[in-house]
Amino acid sequence: MSRISDRDIDNIRAKADIVDIIGRYLQVQRKGKSYVALCPFHDDHSPSMSISPDRQIFKCFVCGAGGNVFGFVQRYENISFPEAVSRVAGLIGYPLSIEPEAEKKPEDPHKEALYRILDETIRWSMYALNTGDAALEKQYLEDRGLNQDIREKFQIGYNPGREALYHFLKAKGYNEQDMVDANVVRTSQSGIQDVFSGRITFPIHDRSGHPIGFSARTIDPANPSKYINTTDTDVFHKSDIVYNYHRARDSARREGCVYVTEGVTDVIAFARAGIDNCVCTLGTSCTEHQISQLKSLARRIIFCYDGDNAGQAATYRAGQMAKKAGCDIAVIANDTGKDPDEIVREQGREGLQKLTSKQLTWIEFVMRWLQKQTDFDNYTSRKEFVQKVEAEIAGLEDEFDKKHFTEELSRISGFRLEYQPKTPVYTQAPRKPAAAAKAPDGFEEAEDIILAMMLANSAAAHRFVEKLGYLTDKIKHAASMMIVDAYRTRGTAEPSILIDETSNEEIRKLLIKLTEHWAYSIPFEEKIFDGAVRKVQIRAKTVQANAFRQALQNPLSDENAEVLLNQYQECLKDLRRYIDDDNQEE
Repeated sequence: MSRISDRDIDNIRAKADIVDIIGRYLQVQRKGKSYVALCPFHDDHSPSMSISPDRQIFKCFVCGAGGNVFGFVQRYENISFPEAVSRVAGLIGYPLSIEPEAEKKPEDPHKEALYRILDETIRWSMYALNTGDAALEKQYLEDRGLNQDIREKFQIGYNPGREALYHFLKAKGYNEQDMVDANVVRTSQSGIQDVFSGRITFPIHDRSGHPIGFSARTIDPANPSKYINTTDTDVFHKSDIVYNYHRARDSARREGCVYVTEGVTDVIAFARAGIDNCVCTLGTSCTEHQISQLKSLARRIIFCYDGDNAGQAATYRAGQMAKKAGCDIAVIANDTGKDPDEIVREQGREGLQKLTSKQLTWIEFVMRWLQKQTDFDNYTSRKEFVQKVEAEIAGLEDEFDKKHFTEELSRISGFRLEYQPKTPVYTQAPRKPAAAAKAPDGFEEAEDIILAMMLANSAAAHRFVEKLGYLTDKIKHAASMMIVDAYRTRGTAEPSILIDETSNEEIRKLLIKLTEHWAYSIPFEEKIFDGAVRKVQIRAKTVQANAFRQALQNPLSDENAEVLLNQYQECLKDLRRYIDDDNQEE
């Protein structure tokens, strides 16, 4: 199998800005020289992930997750390292000559059987739409502006009557029970029936692109169920589905936002208007699991539910969940009384594009929506309105916004409300102690100082080889050898590069930890470094002396005892010298 070249990996890593890439997945905020975000790897409610643009690494100070740009994407999307490299390459527009294969995961034979049946059903339904049986349905789609190109893109099909699908799948050798389990056929007292008989079919896929079910429409005006969906199966769970996720993913991450609509035809309308970063929740009942998926597409979610009361109420519920999840929310102010599909048909793509530019901030939408629900002739109702809006205003970060919307709330409610800016409390920040010009008391800290200085400066790495050449901790010693080798082969020891050169998670965590050490951020000081080296030497010689002492207590021949005793005395001589040198420095 072809592999991505080291040169491509290095180029992608060098061109990819970790803040920008993580910003495609999460909402990031500047904090000093770094950026912070809610950590997606644990239940985080206060930004605990720090992102360093200088070091091109991220670190969560709560759960300990950390790494470089590839590590973030790999962990966030639960994909292999080559897939993560490919994904980052796509986000920065870097052309790869080969596309890595997705990492093979254990297959569920039953689910795979359902995927095959559903995939076969899609292809057959698309074929059936172009037959004489579907003349009326095809004309209906054409009249609504769904031409051949858009029908092929969204794999729109038709399921004729007479259990035609069942007979087709049976002739292809598919198991009848699997057909039932996929919910494309069902059993009844009268026998086998096609579930979507006489309906236009819109395939639904999971986030990986596997076919999992259908939304199906009838054009029969006498049928009270205009749309029906696949019922829950082993692969289809409506409350988990974000329709069009697999098509919208790249566009949403590139644009930094995702549009969310109610239904399948709304998504198709956006696509007809040239807007590919659009998905839907198959109705207005949005769930926290769906919000989580939307958040993984983009940090900014733009709701475009219908403008009726049900649609706006659903926007309010979904927006609250999205805000709680740390998303940036906007709402399209659709006061036209038409859904996106109608707007595109009547006004063309320009009409929908114009509508998408009319966006409300979350606080603007909340004030509009709650105002409509409030009886302003009733004191209690007005009070509840004020309290709800004040809670939203309190969550705003910009002081100007807080002042403006407080004044607006006062005007709308009739209550006298005054904005009270918080008076900043200035406290003397504790000074960081200057690095003492001597080794620390503990040898473990001494090894950290050595490694941090080596990571930051090649002179420290050269001096390490010259004066010491080892560390007593196995993981730290392995890291020291990596650093030395990096300077020897590349002339640099960038932590973000070293992270990719080891599969040992302990070494990766150590490298990230070292970049936060004070010794990594100061100019190389030989005196501090040499003091740390002495601490390690003292520790090593102490361990060695104890081993000799223990060995001399065992029965030995006179010859072996003499050799061991001489070695023990030499060891003690070195130990006393290191201790004397260390005491002189103090």
